[in-house]
Amino acid sequence: TLGNLDRSKLQLLALSSAGVGAVLCYLAWRQSPKTLPVVDGWWGAGEKPLTEDDTIHRFVVTTSVEEIEDLQRRIDQTRFTIPLEDSHFNYGFNSNYLRRVVSYWRHQFDWEKQVKVINQYPHFKTKIEGIDVHFVHVRPVQKAGQTVLPLMMVHGWPGSFYEFYRIIPLLTKTDSDVVFEVICPSIPGYGYSEAPHKKDKSFNIYGTYG
Repeated sequence: TLGNLDRSKLQLLALSSAGVGAVLCYLAWRQSPKTLPVVDGWWGAGEKPLTEDDTIHRFVVTTSVEEIEDLQRRIDQTRFTIPLEDSHFNYGFNSNYLRRVVSYWRHQFDWEKQVKVINQYPHFKTKIEGIDVHFVHVRPVQKAGQTVLPLMMVHGWPGSFYEFYRIIPLLTKTDSDVVFEVICPSIPGYGYSEAPHKKDKSFNIYGTYG
């Protein structure tokens, strides 16, 4: 019993208990979810106005003959470096393979077909804190007894909304009990979203706060 323990053993027991408690508290703190601070910001050009038009409006992806011809001229002027012998992709993207990619892009890629593929889902834009934000919004084909849940899928850095195109039908057209209403935004500065006009000192290029 505790009454039969001498003073030194009681001190050792107390220190051991405190040490175990500290370790458990530290592990619990490390496993606790961390969230980014949510604050009101303004990323548009100039000063923040008193009111902002946050109307959501349809957006259609388009391209013109002039844009394609300009791109093709710039592709034709590409200057390739000579890769290191037997380097494969160990020192970056291999320029010999890049020549094949650029050639396909210049002579075989069907831009008109790709525009139709991109526009197969509804696109929208709206103003959020001063910049135009683009997103794809696909409503599900709901059947009797199905529960509709919202699902936002955000691409990484770098990336684009197009990464999710093949999975969208699997989420919005299904015979399961749950079907999803999918939203895929383009993060600021990517795809068809406007880039911020202001910097944020608390956010670095690696996407971490500190």
